[in-house]
Amino acid sequence: MSMALGPGVPPHAERLYFNRVGWFLANALSVFHHEAKAWAAFDEIKSDESIAVLDAAVAEGRGAVIVSPHWCGHELIAAQISRRYPMTFLVRRASSSQGMERKLKWYKALGAEIVLRPNHASTIKDAVIYLNVLKRGKVLAITPDLLAEAPHGLETQVFGRCARLHGGAFAIAIAARAPMIRPHVTWQPDSSLLVSWDRAPESPADCDRATANRVALENWLVWFEQKLRRNPENWLFWLDKRWSRFLRATPRERK
Repeated sequence: MSMALGPGVPPHAERLYFNRVGWFLANALSVFHHEAKAWAAFDEIKSDESIAVLDAAVAEGRGAVIVSPHWCGHELIAAQISRRYPMTFLVRRASSSQGMERKLKWYKALGAEIVLRPNHASTIKDAVIYLNVLKRGKVLAITPDLLAEAPHGLETQVFGRCARLHGGAFAIAIAARAPMIRPHVTWQPDSSLLVSWDRAPESPADCDRATANRVALENWLVWFEQKLRRNPENWLFWLDKRWSRFLRATPRERK
């Protein structure tokens, strides 16, 4: 956390982080093995009045793209929202057949439709699949906090470092003119989750598509880092190997 955010990480953030991960894993295991019988776990996830932001976005009729980091419990949150609106998850393929089998069982247990990310660079055919999800008025959930290798992804700045991140979430939303909705979580004293929602700013109308995608990604990263600095314990990826290697190997840019 200190490597990414610098000094000023809130006290006890690491202890709170493992509490969050424990909550997520315990509930995920219950859902994974018992499916609908474990829906009681979702009683611990509630949205505040800002759910009206998502309601208004969906009512516009162009679908909506939930652009979320890997908050602890993000897939359980999305599964609960799928009971409110038909939702599709954009999912990475597993590296092995056994891993893929487990992944498919997990999303079946969540009760949401999935679309698999391509292993190769996204093609027009892939884009059409994603756009058709939105055209049907569904909600598409995508996590853009994934590092990319050159030449893929978009060059940007994250945690004061040069990086490449996947920008597909923003490209899809902009192409479909679909609202981009950003969730963040506040943990309550009883260990339940309160989810808040806000809408990302519209991309500039007077720029080309590539610039619009980059502006949308950079705006999202500013929002993400603001939320993360306030509650770093909420991000699942502190133990992600790719992010750990990136933080250790990539120096901060000098201001």
